[in-house]
Amino acid sequence: MKISGFTIVKNAIRLEYPVVESIQSILPIVDEYVVLVGKSEDGTLDMIRAIGSDKVRIVENEWRDDFKWEGEIFSHLTNIAMNECKGDWAFSLQADEVIHEKDLQGLKQLVEECDKKPLVKAISLRFIHFYGDYWTYNPYSHRKACRIIRNSGEVRNIGDGVAFALIGAPRRILEGPKEHYVKSNIPIYHYTSVKDTAKLVEKANLLRVHYRGDKAQLSDTFHYDLTMMKRFRKSHPKVMEKRIAEFRSPLPPYRSRWLKPGFYSYLLKHGYKG
Repeated sequence: MKISGFTIVKNAIRLEYPVVESIQSILPIVDEYVVLVGKSEDGTLDMIRAIGSDKVRIVENEWRDDFKWEGEIFSHLTNIAMNECKGDWAFSLQADEVIHEKDLQGLKQLVEECDKKPLVKAISLRFIHFYGDYWTYNPYSHRKACRIIRNSGEVRNIGDGVAFALIGAPRRILEGPKEHYVKSNIPIYHYTSVKDTAKLVEKANLLRVHYRGDKAQLSDTFHYDLTMMKRFRKSHPKVMEKRIAEFRSPLPPYRSRWLKPGFYSYLLKHGYKG
C-alpha cells in the first residue's frame, strides 16, 4: 500500500501560507507529495523546490479561473492534483493545513486498517481553526472533513475544494452511507486566518473574485469577531515553531468568551462547541 500527499498553491509567500510546513508535516508517512503550483509572482515555485525531498513532485499550472463562482476553481484544481497521485490512498492537505507529528503513526495505521475494507472510500479528520493568532481558535467553524481518499477513481473533490464525494453521488461522502467513510478525531491544524492583517484583507479580496466574479465587492479592512473564540493551550506541530516565534498577535488581550454577552445569544442559536 502506498500513500500520496497532494496540495494546490499559488503566491504562498505573498499571502503567508505555511505550505512548506504543511508539506513537511506529512512527508514521513507518504510515498510521494504532488504539489500543483499556480503561476506565481513571489518565488513560490522556488520555495517548493527548495524543500529538497525526492518525494515532492511539482506540477506547474496556470490556474486560469473560468468559473469565478462559489470557489469552483479550487475543486477543479484539487481534482487535477489528485489525478496526478499514484498512491493507493491520497492525503489532501491545503496550503494552510498542518498535521502534528504526534499523530503521524496513528494516521498511517488508520489508513492501513481502512485499506483492508473495500467499502471505505475516505477518512474524515477533525479541524482546529486558528483565528487571528496561534493561541486563539474558533470551535464553531466547520469541524470535520474528508482529507484521506481511496485513490481508485471513485471519488472527486466538489464545491470550493473542502469536500469530497463519490462520482455520481449527489452529496458529499460524509452525508452518505456510513460504510463509505471512517471518522477520526485526529486534528488538522488550520492556520488560514493567522497572518498579518493586511494579508488577510488581500487574501479575502482575491477569494471574493473566485466566489462572486469580477463584480465582487472588495474591502480595505478586516474585522475580527472574537465572540465565540476559545484559548488554545496545547502544543503546535514542531514544523510551525519558527513561524510562531516570529509572529506578533494583532488581537487585544484575551478575554474569555463566557464574559462576553454576545456569546450567550450565539450559544442559544448554535449550541455549545468546546
